[in-house]
Amino acid sequence: MFGRHGKVPIGLDISNDSVKVVKLRKQDSKITLDAIGMTKISPEPLDEDTLGAKQELAVKAIRNLLATHKIDAKKVRSSVSGNSIVVRYLKLPFMGETELKDVIKFEAEEHIPFDIEHVIIDFQIIKETVEKNERMILVLLVASKEELIYDHMEVLRRAGVETTHINVDTFATEDALTYGIGEEDVIALVDIGARMTNINVVENKISCFNRDVLVGGNDFTEAIRRELGVSFQEAEKIKEEEGVILLPEEMRVGAPGVGGDRAGQISYAIESVGTRLLDELERSFAYYYTQLPVYRKNIDRVILSGGSAKLANLDNFLANGLGMTVVEGDPFAKITIPAKFDQEYIKKVAPAFSVAVGLALKGLM
Repeated sequence: MFGRHGKVPIGLDISNDSVKVVKLRKQDSKITLDAIGMTKISPEPLDEDTLGAKQELAVKAIRNLLATHKIDAKKVRSSVSGNSIVVRYLKLPFMGETELKDVIKFEAEEHIPFDIEHVIIDFQIIKETVEKNERMILVLLVASKEELIYDHMEVLRRAGVETTHINVDTFATEDALTYGIGEEDVIALVDIGARMTNINVVENKISCFNRDVLVGGNDFTEAIRRELGVSFQEAEKIKEEEGVILLPEEMRVGAPGVGGDRAGQISYAIESVGTRLLDELERSFAYYYTQLPVYRKNIDRVILSGGSAKLANLDNFLANGLGMTVVEGDPFAKITIPAKFDQEYIKKVAPAFSVAVGLALKGLM
């Protein structure tokens, strides 16, 4: 949302623990994958107070990733996320975009918990409504602390690339996973990041509810680490290779965590975090339904993204708890994958590339 527009079909996703890149090309109406890559920034989570170290590692990761996959990128589209980003939905009397530009800063002061003099603001009119015979507009307001944007741009500069557009992770995911969906669908996009999960309810292809919850992929890994008594790196590997929520009939004799078998212990650890995520989703959806009348349509289904979306049976576990369809998102569903790529690998990692794909897709429009 922040920055210049232009056709740059390379999406670079710099998350808390990894860097992902996707390059697309378009011929007529056909979109084809040109390059894809992912690398870890650090094998273990970095503390919040190690910003300098993380930036240095991120710079090296970006350089190595682009070089390894022979992507000669001078310009990319990128995104940011975290507690320094605020998303708000405002209902205002009808006005044009030019007039709105003059009043948005004053409106922002009422809704943003940061010093207004040190934030970067962007907005978009998303819908017109009529209430009590008065024309109204719904405005999507996005604000970021200046420091976050400047630090992000400095990492890119040091890595030898320039960004033409900085989006927010949640909207990049939306661009990837709502590409080609029906106009009337109401879907909840649930992106499970390393440290937190973003919930974005999209109605008629318009974002109308957004919330971050403090449950993420690292929590699943940490739960496995504690349950099995292994290192974080070992637990991460176990999560990727053996992570599953077992059905009751699949559990063997022996209580998980108290002498139970390994598969049962892993399932127990993952389900404990899955239950926390389920509770947060239920609370978030309940709040969504209390919003303005225009937001009271039932959610048709949930689409999961992020690396932990691949955990076996997590979709079924959440579906049973929520009483609605939950599916794993595939950002490559409408993209042609040439034979030179490892199809199984892309299928395996697809949900983790939702942000990068969304950024690259937007760069083609």
